[in-house]
Amino acid sequence: MSDERITVVNKWDGPTVKNGLDEVVKKILNDKVGWTEQHNLMNLRLLISFIGVAFSAFACGYDFYAPFPKSKIVLLVCSVSYFICMGVLQLFQWYVEKDCFYEANEVDGKQTRKWAWSSEIKAHDDKYVLSAEFKKEGRSGQGKIIKSIGAYIDNDGEIMIPLVQREVDDLWARLIRSEQ
Repeated sequence: MSDERITVVNKWDGPTVKNGLDEVVKKILNDKVGWTEQHNLMNLRLLISFIGVAFSAFACGYDFYAPFPKSKIVLLVCSVSYFICMGVLQLFQWYVEKDCFYEANEVDGKQTRKWAWSSEIKAHDDKYVLSAEFKKEGRSGQGKIIKSIGAYIDNDGEIMIPLVQREVDDLWARLIRSEQ
């Protein structure tokens, strides 16, 4: 993994660059550190979406068997419930997920450290903000790196994995040292 490069990204497209860098960070953490990614946030998002779609499907099915005048109340309740579920989903993404793209548990002897990695690139800005947070038995720590995407992407739009890996290793080591 020392001199690997990943697929070319359009360096002028912020969301594409963010997603590409996030994938590189995931790969580094899974390969080097050996963590297993947890998908709890994604599973909850899928559950909320499924409940909303189930309301919609029930409304369609009920309207098929009992046409409109009879199904008015059911259609109303299901429609309102669907939009409530979508509102809950949006609030979940804003306040619980908070741009988190990677969660993992690190087992260190008898104790388990829960890690959450997130990132962001603001619109019309070249700064990539990589944040890491861990929680372990009442203790926690967090850190972040703010760098221009130009530090990780060459002129051809290729993400340089060794440079990203150095930053991820540095952030991880800083957080481990700060805990002790």
